Amino acid sequence: MVPADDNVGASKRLPLETRLAFGGILAVLALASTNMTVIGTALPRVIAELEGFELYAWAFTAFTLTSTVSLPVFGRLGDRYGRKPMLLIGIVVFTLASIAAGFSQTMLQLVALRGLQGIGGGALMAMTWAVLGDLFTPRERGAYQGIPSGVFGVSSVIGPLIGGLITDTLGWRWVFFIVVPFAFASFELVRRFVPSGATSEEGRIDVAGALLLVLAVAPLLLALSLGGASHGWASPTVVALLAASLALGIVLFAHERRASSPIVPLDLYRDPIVRLTSLGSLLLGAGLFASVFYLPLYVQGALGGSASASGLVLSPLMLGFVTTTSLSGWYASRTGRYWGWLVASAMVTTLGFAGAATLSTTTPAPLVVMISITIGSGLGPLMSLFVVVAQAAVPGGQLGTVTSANQFARQMGGTIGVAAFGAVIAARLRSGLGDLPGAHVLSPEAQALVTSPNTLTDPARLARAHELVTRELGAGSVATVIGAARDALASGLAWSFALSALLAALALLVTWRLPRATLPDTPVGGGTQDALGPPPASADPDLEAAPTRRAIS
Repeated sequence: MVPADDNVGASKRLPLETRLAFGGILAVLALASTNMTVIGTALPRVIAELEGFELYAWAFTAFTLTSTVSLPVFGRLGDRYGRKPMLLIGIVVFTLASIAAGFSQTMLQLVALRGLQGIGGGALMAMTWAVLGDLFTPRERGAYQGIPSGVFGVSSVIGPLIGGLITDTLGWRWVFFIVVPFAFASFELVRRFVPSGATSEEGRIDVAGALLLVLAVAPLLLALSLGGASHGWASPTVVALLAASLALGIVLFAHERRASSPIVPLDLYRDPIVRLTSLGSLLLGAGLFASVFYLPLYVQGALGGSASASGLVLSPLMLGFVTTTSLSGWYASRTGRYWGWLVASAMVTTLGFAGAATLSTTTPAPLVVMISITIGSGLGPLMSLFVVVAQAAVPGGQLGTVTSANQFARQMGGTIGVAAFGAVIAARLRSGLGDLPGAHVLSPEAQALVTSPNTLTDPARLARAHELVTRELGAGSVATVIGAARDALASGLAWSFALSALLAALALLVTWRLPRATLPDTPVGGGTQDALGPPPASADPDLEAAPTRRAIS
């Protein structure tokens, strides 16, 4: 049984080297989190200038696909060769690709460079949280994981505001250049103070598995992007892509079962806690990234707001995220309990996305902000505690692998979810733009403008559309034509949030099945049976009455 020491993790003073190493990890998190939210607010303007609304989701999907594949690769490399060198490599790749993306001249170039940036991002995500496992005991992680989550949250809160301000003043390209000072600081801190964390684990890197994973996922993403948008779901192209993805997925599964060091460690998922936390991360990953990338599109495209305004809506989400993450981490550190926080957070997340599904072009701004805060408040504890619980269920030598496996599930959920949501949004928008009132009598230039989704997020194009519609149909028709286009976009976005609510409800069912146990205050020695003990005597009566399960079959 794990003793319930309320002062564990809170009263211990960290050695100087550990504090400096911890500072390096915080700098890396600032680098990654600022990039994600800053770019999120700029993307609507990017697609307008580069004329690539149909590739909007791919600016995100390319990043998440490569980061998803590289997550388990770097997790394995970190376990074998040390997490420090992998973290340094990730910083370099991430930064150089970001700088190059700022010089993109076409949407395809941007998508390709975002894919390259994702490789570095995979290293950052896998190694950052794994290093925390090297520095702290499972109980301590509950407290100290709240600090990096706080850094993540603060940079995420100010990131949308900075991104919107930069986009409205200097231009969207500068949002890719802002990572440079963070990169220099994080590289130096990691190089000097973070321990290598090397282990003696043997085994080859599963290069074939990584390639098969890309080959299996890419056709699925293409099918989700094309289906219901430019191609019917029953079209030969979509069916062929889905069939190819299924066939390659079967080949991948067979290969991973035989591989000595698989990129997707199937044996790891025999542990029920790892299996459940990974499934929860998979389901919630779609909602997390959909909110970050589609809320700015809602504000700028459906409401006609500026990039700065979209930052003001996204920042409350991240504020709620960091606040509840810190509170849940503090609570888990003091009590060792996590189940109640996870279940309550899943309920709040479901409620938040259900509210987002009601968004329209007439939704009051305060309600949009309230919905944003609700979503973030629910997602925060889920994203952090899932990792802590999974880490406590495995031996210390598998920290990097289990951390990257959980991140892998989250990224895969986000990758597939955003691609699918993008197809839904594109289909609804295309249908709405095709039926715009009075559009058939407009001149070719005016028709091209009012039926292009890129117009809604480009102030210059929108002004030209206003001018042409006023001249050809009269000033009274402008609100009708442009308003119908905005309604079509809002409808597509509402559907995507409704799907996110459904996934969050499923995640609630998964979370409910986690054991109502406690986190240990000693380094994990191996497996669920050793890692998680029964609730302490001071547990809530409702939890004491429930059967204590160390493993779920």
